[in-house]
Amino acid sequence: MEELLQFAQTYKEILAVAGAAFLVLLLFTYLIRILRQIKRLNKSLRNISENIQAYVDVVLSEEEETEEQNDMAMARPETPHRREPEPYTQFSEEQKRIEDERLFNSVLQEYFS
Repeated sequence: MEELLQFAQTYKEILAVAGAAFLVLLLFTYLIRILRQIKRLNKSLRNISENIQAYVDVVLSEEEETEEQNDMAMARPETPHRREPEPYTQFSEEQKRIEDERLFNSVLQEYFS
């Protein structure tokens, strides 16, 4: 024990520098790990954002197609035998909207879980 105390007293400046260097090296290692984690999270977030944007683009294009079909249906003269009952179209549109909402929620849950 005396020898250890004698060694510590003799080389206390060198041991202090070595301890500080070790702490800096340890902190540098943690910093590198944190930066890698941030890089991975950023890449994942970018992928999620791109997928959500693609989904929104698909939904918007489908809405545009539906609006175009509705406009075309309004523009052409209606015949009584080809006319579709309104409650059925409202029901199918409501069901399509609910299905789109479920799909969107499942995509969000998958990415943010």
